[in-house]
Amino acid sequence: MATPHASVSPRSGATKDVIAEFFGLQGLSPDTADALANVSRRRKRPRGSQFAPGRVASFLVHGCVSESVQPGKVRLWRELMLFESVSREPLFPSPPGEGELSRTGATGATCLSGCIFVEIPNAKLTLLAMADPAIALVLAHMTTKRHLLTERLYTATRATPVARVAALLDYLAQPARRNVIRRKDGAAVVTTTEELVASGPSQVDIADALCLGRATVEKAVAELRQVKALRAFDVGERANRCYPVEDRSLLRQIALGG
Repeated sequence: MATPHASVSPRSGATKDVIAEFFGLQGLSPDTADALANVSRRRKRPRGSQFAPGRVASFLVHGCVSESVQPGKVRLWRELMLFESVSREPLFPSPPGEGELSRTGATGATCLSGCIFVEIPNAKLTLLAMADPAIALVLAHMTTKRHLLTERLYTATRATPVARVAALLDYLAQPARRNVIRRKDGAAVVTTTEELVASGPSQVDIADALCLGRATVEKAVAELRQVKALRAFDVGERANRCYPVEDRSLLRQIALGG
C-alpha cells in the first residue's frame, strides 16, 4: 500500500492571506498576523499520514489527529491544536510526565482524516515570539488549552465510560454537510443539511485514547444512539469513523454525568 504524502501549498498571495486570516482569528493584529504568514506554509496531509514534532511548529486548522504522547498514551485532537517543539521549551512547559519523552522525540501523530496545517519553522517562531509578546501569549493560550483538554478528557476519573465517550465526541464534533433524499410530489429530491459530526477516529482509536476496552466503547456509542444523543445512520449512509450528533445538549448532559 502506498504511503500517503503531504502536499505543501506555494507561498502565494492568496495562501498568505488565508494564513494571515487564521492568525488574525487568534486575536493578533494585522501586522503581527502578516509577519507570521510571511514565514508560514500551508500543508495538507491525507488520512493515514504520520508525522512527528521536528523543526516546524504545526497548527492544526482542519481535521482530526491522533497523537502518541507516550508509549500507551494517545490523545485525539481537532482544529486549532498546536503540535510543536516550542511548547516543550522552558517558556511553554510540557504537561507533567510528558516532558522527558517529548524532549527525546518519542512522540508522533497520525491524521485520522484529511488535515490542513499551518507550519512555521521553530527557530523563526521562537524569534517572533520573543520579539512580540502578543505571539508568546497566543502560544501560551494554546498550550494551556491543550493542558486543560488533557485534564478534562484524558485524565482518569470516576466518570462512567458512556460519560467519557460523550465528552470526547462532543469535543471532536464539527459542522458538516450531508445530502438528504426527500420525496416531493412523488419525486426524489436531494437537499443538503448541516449537522455536527465527530469524524475521523475509529472506535479502537477512542478506546485507546480513553484507556477503555473496545467493547466498552462500542456499548457506549450504541447507548448514545439509543437515547438519541447521537443520530442513527440512514440506509446506505457512511457509518465508518463517523458519529453524527442528534442532540448536543443531551450529549453534553451525559458527558457531565446527567
